Amino acid sequence: MARRHARVQGAHPTLNPAFNDPGVVVTALPRHPRGWVAEHEGRVTASLLWSERDGRAAAGLLGTVGDPEDLAHIYAVAGGEWLAMGLATHTVVVPSLDRAVSDRLVDLSFGREEAYAVRSLGDRGGPPPEGAVEVERAGLDRLDAVVRLGDLVARHHEQSPVFDRHSNEFYTGLPEAYRRAVEAEDARVLLALRDGQDVGLLLWRPGAPLPLYDARSAEMILLAVHPQARGAQVGRTLVATAMRDMASFGHAAAIADWRTTNLEASRFWPAQGFLTVAHRYVRSVPARPEHG
Repeated sequence: MARRHARVQGAHPTLNPAFNDPGVVVTALPRHPRGWVAEHEGRVTASLLWSERDGRAAAGLLGTVGDPEDLAHIYAVAGGEWLAMGLATHTVVVPSLDRAVSDRLVDLSFGREEAYAVRSLGDRGGPPPEGAVEVERAGLDRLDAVVRLGDLVARHHEQSPVFDRHSNEFYTGLPEAYRRAVEAEDARVLLALRDGQDVGLLLWRPGAPLPLYDARSAEMILLAVHPQARGAQVGRTLVATAMRDMASFGHAAAIADWRTTNLEASRFWPAQGFLTVAHRYVRSVPARPEHG
């Protein structure tokens, strides 16, 4: 894993250089990791470590320092065991540089689902956009606006072509989730106003969600713009403001991720200077029909 990360980090310096050290990798692994390795002439050439998350079999950063076919053989073992456990949805994360691995996963009926991207804050987020959009940090007195705008993201994800459906319990739990975000000292909740109206929301928090990211990173958790305010630089202003805040707190990089089926997000984040470093692939194995 350290050898694989060193190759990726060489192309993406904003990633964690410490993860090139096998000793650091060991400390980041689960205490009792589960998975498989492929060996060739006594040398590990590929690995797959996994855990169960939300009813899915989720593999971490999957990659190889050998033949991508090694991963296909590992999945042949893993997939069978996952199905035997009742886990029909399988996900793996692959560095974006590993095109041969990505192509092999497509051959195995995986589809690309999520993009993970990083942007350096060496320019402190760049100059603020010009326009009539104002940004303020939200307190509890603005919780209603936070919930209303945050709900837009979930509703948007339910529509075509994203199709990320949610339960009624999910929506009823949103107010409390956003209340915790507003109250948390380690979270930043920003509201955008245009002509006195709440038109945008951005949540970010310090720290890296995965050890492959530089520990000095900060993560963009959620961005929502009211449909009637699209094209008015609301999202760009929110992101630029958040990045300047991140830089002022000493963060070196900003992290974002989005569903690849979210057409607006897939255009927006690269335009803000975010470079995709990895993708999540997913395969849902269909049940065999009773007839036919």
